[in-house]
Amino acid sequence: MEYLVSARIAQLQVIDPGEIRRVQLVLPQEAEIAGRRFPLRDMMRPGTAFLARPWGSRTEKYRRRMYTRSNSSSDEPGVLETFINHTHRPQADTSIWWQSQTADEWKKAGKGIDVRVIVNESQGIATVYENTVMCKESNLRLEPDGEWEERRLVCVAFGTGITPFLSYVHYLAHGKWENKKRGGCGHMTLIASVRHEGQLMFHQELLKLAEQFPSYFRYIPVLTRSWPSDWPSYTGRLIRARVLPSGEEQIDLSGLHESVPDLSHCDLRLCGSVEACQQLMQGLKNENICPVTVRKESW
Repeated sequence: MEYLVSARIAQLQVIDPGEIRRVQLVLPQEAEIAGRRFPLRDMMRPGTAFLARPWGSRTEKYRRRMYTRSNSSSDEPGVLETFINHTHRPQADTSIWWQSQTADEWKKAGKGIDVRVIVNESQGIATVYENTVMCKESNLRLEPDGEWEERRLVCVAFGTGITPFLSYVHYLAHGKWENKKRGGCGHMTLIASVRHEGQLMFHQELLKLAEQFPSYFRYIPVLTRSWPSDWPSYTGRLIRARVLPSGEEQIDLSGLHESVPDLSHCDLRLCGSVEACQQLMQGLKNENICPVTVRKESW
């Protein structure tokens, strides 16, 4: 049986008008389920997603949707944060609703969004449902503590694909890097590719973390379509593709190599559009570059 708990819409922040919104849902500390009250525990692992039921603007009914979490349960338990973009597809439904005035009205009125939980009757608790409990090539769940520490993660995000990697950063920075343990803290490079500066998420915070933890974290923001004249980081596409007269697609990864010249020694993580992720993987194949591990989520 599927159990749902109403979460309060605490924040609907516009990142890029009509395109990207930051959403925060706050869960109650306990919930009444099947006539019993259960304390609600948030133990989501970085890189996983929760299930919620927002409204659909096109279908005019509640829809079940998975949302990758951008914050960490270790420092913000019970606050489910994510970034939602407008897909602009003909069948778009909930992505339209999240950008609408109706969503703002729900927040103002205190109307909640249902979130799925799992009931553990033997322990007498309910926990937030996660989309996966295992690390696989097709998901971005962070490896268990004791495993990720030896990895050199290179996380490439296209647009709102930064969402799971923000969860990584929050977990690692506030739970691990701040302790400054000798060794066992790994290293993470985050490449965030967006169209223009206004689409960068947590940009200033990420810059500060890179300055605060240079031994553990590197942040590379990339603007692909427009940028200020004094923009200090990378511009243009990291991956360039063109179709040859033969019909074959030629992939140019020189922008990516400039950012990370030793990809074969990294654990590569990708998140974003299917096309961008496929082109990057094809480019690596064409150049016979094999990262230590590769995991990705695309849509």
